Amino acid sequence: MKTVLPFALLIAGAGLMQAAIIETISLNLSPLHTGSTLSGTFSLSDSPMAGDTAPVLLSFSDPSNYMPTSLMATITIQSGTPSGYAVDFSPLMFTNLSGTVTPINTRDVSLMRFAFAMCASFPCTAIGIFQDRSPAVFSSTYTIAPAAAAVPEPGYALLLPVLLTALVVGPGLRRETRTNRSHPALIPVGRI
Repeated sequence: MKTVLPFALLIAGAGLMQAAIIETISLNLSPLHTGSTLSGTFSLSDSPMAGDTAPVLLSFSDPSNYMPTSLMATITIQSGTPSGYAVDFSPLMFTNLSGTVTPINTRDVSLMRFAFAMCASFPCTAIGIFQDRSPAVFSSTYTIAPAAAAVPEPGYALLLPVLLTALVVGPGLRRETRTNRSHPALIPVGRI
């Protein structure tokens, strides 16, 4: 039983560890400001499926041109046609501070996906198309790509060795303590 328990915990712990696929999304805003992008990093499970969602914090490469300077969005994985996956993002609204209201409103921006970025599997590099409103004031591309330096998602990997050490060493310490307490040489004797 003593040998079986650590192996059972090790196998159970492996099921608790989380793996993730880290991807980036980058929207090309060059039609508004040359070289401008809106981008962020999101993580998917190690086996993404249609219907999965992931939050993403998007930041502008030139925040002085926009308000607010960052946006929260949701990435949604959908079924691709005829196969694979389609990567979508929730509509994004912000203000282009140097935009004009007339004759065409380039100040109030509302981005929506027009054509999906299509992925056969993940990690994935793909390009889709988005537009500002409908009919489009402008359109551009968004890119999905693996994150350059992916940081592993925290899991239970560190907890498992500590738990196993406590289980293996703990009973030995208790036995040693009981033995020392019952040994007459270790009991302090008061002066008579």
